[in-house]
Amino acid sequence: MHFLTTIGIAQAIIGGILIYILKQPLKTSDKLLLAILTCFVIKFSLDEASSITGNPFFGTIAAMFGISTIVTSGWYVKYLTDTNGQFGRKQLISYTPLLGISICFILFFYVFKLPWSGPTVQTVLVLMGLLILYYFGFCIYMLRKHRQLIHENYSGAPGSITVNWMIVIVSLQIVVFLVKSVLAGTIRNYYSTNINNIADGYCFSIMTFLLVILGIWQKSIPVFIPAKEEISQATVQDDDLKRYRLKLEKFMDEHKPYLDPDLNIEKLSELTRIKKLLLSHTLNKAFNKNFFTFIKEYRVRHVEAELKNQGNKERTILDIAYMSGFNSKSGFHRAFKEVTGKTPTEHLLQVESR
Repeated sequence: MHFLTTIGIAQAIIGGILIYILKQPLKTSDKLLLAILTCFVIKFSLDEASSITGNPFFGTIAAMFGISTIVTSGWYVKYLTDTNGQFGRKQLISYTPLLGISICFILFFYVFKLPWSGPTVQTVLVLMGLLILYYFGFCIYMLRKHRQLIHENYSGAPGSITVNWMIVIVSLQIVVFLVKSVLAGTIRNYYSTNINNIADGYCFSIMTFLLVILGIWQKSIPVFIPAKEEISQATVQDDDLKRYRLKLEKFMDEHKPYLDPDLNIEKLSELTRIKKLLLSHTLNKAFNKNFFTFIKEYRVRHVEAELKNQGNKERTILDIAYMSGFNSKSGFHRAFKEVTGKTPTEHLLQVESR
């Protein structure tokens, strides 16, 4: 067995064991992460079989398992927020196109005995490429949905919540497919050469390592996801909407809940005694903002006020930012520039010049 393949399989097995031990009790997202690692082990093994035998059949089936991890990555992202959701038949339907291509592949090359070259192989590669792009789009959609849900429920987004690293994982799989497709078309007996093992081994070893490390570190965070029937009930009259808006504005001005860096929509709902559904609806309709933006603007305005306060001359801008509810330097600078159009330093110089 090649060294890189051994390393990849060992990483996936050890990583799976660590995730199983450290993430107890396992949520749906954790089980999907284990499923991805299992597919990695199978893919590594099949690629090794392809390299030893020179039979492209094993390499193609390995590619199918690789592609399956892309769509599974999308579901993994989805269930990081929908922690009570179940992975069932409805979700399995998304794997149907992959199953269809696999069946076509077996029919073409093992039932009808078509040659492993020419237009047939090119057609299969094109279909696989289109499927990869489709699943990649699915992952991007899930990542955007995840980000939207976080912004609607949390006032800050620490690194343990964001899953942008999944883009690297999925992109590496696409790179592997493209590299192998190009090399297979230019190098004779590619599947029996060490180049196949190197192209595969390096990318998938890196991917497995990242997936294990970042998967252990990643948090599954439940968010407020109203059911469709609840959304229809959330429609309130304009007068009621104004009343909720005034109540919320008064509470924000008097009690300053945004100073809590861990504030989320559930906490604010309890403090204001406005149901989460109505609170979310009020933010979206009356303020035309999500929860993240709503709280961010209050924090920035508080920083502006504190910078003008003569009693804060001994404090640094970052000290004031942390006092105002921000929990990271980069997040504060980005939020301040988005709200005011200036950096904190530029704003302070403007204040001092008056």
